[in-house]
Amino acid sequence: MTDVVRQVVAAGVLTSACCLAMGQRVLHVAAAGDDANPGTRERPLATLTGARDAIRAMSRSGGLPDGGVRVRLAGGLYRLAEPLILTPADGGTKTRPIVYEAAAGQRPILSGGRPVTGWKRARREALANLWTVELPDVKAGRWYFRQLFADGRRLRRARLPNDGHFKTAGPLSKFAERARGRWGGYRGTRNLRREHPDAYCGFAYRRGDIKDWSDGSNAEILTFHSWECSWQTIRAVDEANSEVHLNTPCRYPIGFFSNHCRYRVENVRAALDAPGEWMLDRKTGVLSYLARAGQDPSKMSFVAPAIERLIVLAGEAKSKRFIEHVTLRGLSLRHAQYPMGIYDVAPDWPKPALAVLPDWPETFPPGYTDAQAAPRCGQAVELRDARHCTLDRCEITLVGSSGVKLFERCSHNRIVGCHIHDVGGGGVLIGMPVRATGPRGIPPTDAPSHNVVEDNRLERLSLVHPSAVGVWVAQSHHNRLSNNEISDVGYAGVHLGWTWGRSENYTGDNLIEYNHIHHVMRDLADAAGIYSLGVQDGTVYRGNYIHDIARAAGAVGAPVDGLFFDQGSKGIRVERNVIRTCGHAAYRFNQCRKEDMAWSDNDFAVDDRPVRHGDVVRRAGPRKR
Repeated sequence: MTDVVRQVVAAGVLTSACCLAMGQRVLHVAAAGDDANPGTRERPLATLTGARDAIRAMSRSGGLPDGGVRVRLAGGLYRLAEPLILTPADGGTKTRPIVYEAAAGQRPILSGGRPVTGWKRARREALANLWTVELPDVKAGRWYFRQLFADGRRLRRARLPNDGHFKTAGPLSKFAERARGRWGGYRGTRNLRREHPDAYCGFAYRRGDIKDWSDGSNAEILTFHSWECSWQTIRAVDEANSEVHLNTPCRYPIGFFSNHCRYRVENVRAALDAPGEWMLDRKTGVLSYLARAGQDPSKMSFVAPAIERLIVLAGEAKSKRFIEHVTLRGLSLRHAQYPMGIYDVAPDWPKPALAVLPDWPETFPPGYTDAQAAPRCGQAVELRDARHCTLDRCEITLVGSSGVKLFERCSHNRIVGCHIHDVGGGGVLIGMPVRATGPRGIPPTDAPSHNVVEDNRLERLSLVHPSAVGVWVAQSHHNRLSNNEISDVGYAGVHLGWTWGRSENYTGDNLIEYNHIHHVMRDLADAAGIYSLGVQDGTVYRGNYIHDIARAAGAVGAPVDGLFFDQGSKGIRVERNVIRTCGHAAYRFNQCRKEDMAWSDNDFAVDDRPVRHGDVVRRAGPRKR
């Protein structure tokens, strides 16, 4: 038993900290506090973990007090060495809820990052104003990061080219003949993955764009397909033939959508040429930053993320115990990593490569490949087996993953009034990336349901994973997405469904109403302001205001629209929506028909005025009456 628990239980100090009616208790937390303190205003705790443990002690020693418990955080910075994990033992009840909240007028920051200090100006370097610091944990392989923040802003990792993108010159030459037939279409790629996995691991480039850099093992390449992207690392460069061979697979081989897909290279010394850029050498542990004119990094506040998740609300599936009635209110959550080593096309990689290419390396810097919407790119806040929990007026920013994800068996949760911005993934994800629920043996009770996403601002998303979306709902039903503003997103604003066809699925009866969706599809093609897949009986699009939707410059694939009803979409009611200024049309259908939906009182006066993705303007759209 910790000191704080002994004091809470033995001394009964919490009784003296009672501040509200109905016996509600308050625990005070301050960055300058001490977890050996009793949690009073005068002697606050120091961490959320200390407060959580005190609440556990209360539960064990006689149950939660009438009215529940409030954990009140003073303003300041709280560093998390590991996620705050709340289990069923840390939950409340309807009449005895648990609330973690900011103190009145204050904004506590929960950071999953570590400070980076010790900067020194590099000597005898061709680059003026280059600063470096050696990080022993990186050199020893205990830490690695792909994001860096300074003075509250995301810094750009060194990249080639500095502006825009390179374009591939086609597939690897050994596959050029086969690729001329677009690899045999979707069916052809199924056999290709098994027989020639290396076809997914490289491409021809335009001479001079890629070189056999001495530090090429640090490089990471982001390739834009049509509606998906892939992160890959370099295995070898063949300058004579202008081909790059990569360690991990992309989602589709080059040539499937186009021979000329956009890509960029990050984190090589040759790319460190623009003020404000940085790079990290995995082998030496040296972090380099090319400072802007007048900047002194030794006087700046640098933070690099160290953990992937910040807060986890996790019930217990096996015992069928839920975490319930927990609220997070007014907190700012920052500096989370994102996972790598995820390959949607080959989850057991490199086994498929080793099966046909025995000399394939078994260890290598990881990549990342995912399906559209990047549902596996991680989340700063995670809910599993959670019911009646709330995120209220929280901020999630400066993270590499998505903001919030609700997994299996999450129901009656609320995300309200939050600001999710400057994140690497999507805004809010609800559901499971499972296409065939029946064959997979997933029962209907696993489907998340009856969750509310309301009055949130979701903007500047998809910065690491361009295929991530504003809100993703898959194999999930009876959710309400209402009065949100969604803008500056790499792919779709709202993405509904995860079944390509008319198969039975669990997505339906979702209400998408009075949202303001604009300036999405920043990076990719073939989607829309609102995008759907599969049969979705009972789903309603009502009163949404959608405008300024255009395909990104250089993107390959189908156009983008206000609404896109993709393969198998059916059963959606579309009423009182307003759509303006789209790059293609108000709506589009693929393997479904307009008569598969119900239509009423929409205003689709779309014009063809050019859309500029950098011009993100807020406008008042239709709101709930």
